Amino acid sequence: DGRELYALLHLSPESSDEEIRRAYRQFAQIYHPDKYQDAQMKDVATENFQRIRDAYEILSDENKRQIYDIYGMEGLNSGLELGPKLNKPEEIKRQLEELRRRKEEEKLFVHARSTGSILANISVPQYLDGDGIMGG
Repeated sequence: DGRELYALLHLSPESSDEEIRRAYRQFAQIYHPDKYQDAQMKDVATENFQRIRDAYEILSDENKRQIYDIYGMEGLNSGLELGPKLNKPEEIKRQLEELRRRKEEEKLFVHARSTGSILANISVPQYLDGDGIMGG
């Protein structure tokens, strides 16, 4: 439902930048891989640390957070351009719809693309002789 990153950091979507930063620091200290000696625990901690870092990276960036809040991870993974160029929700929505339309067109084009060829020999003299226009 577009709230996974907030849940990962135990935050609400209305959380301030300071609350996001505080939650990240708290969980980063708990799951930092260097704190664990056991290989299995270190692997689990590394995976959790990576997820927390990714969540913080998105939620701490104003533009990424806005896209995530509106469209979830799909909006971020679909190739929307980030930066001052897309600072209004209407522009973000338009860009996402355009990307969806292009992907649908690509899917249709794959099915319509030719993958073979037909070779035909047309003989006008044979046609005039009454043998037909095509052979071979």
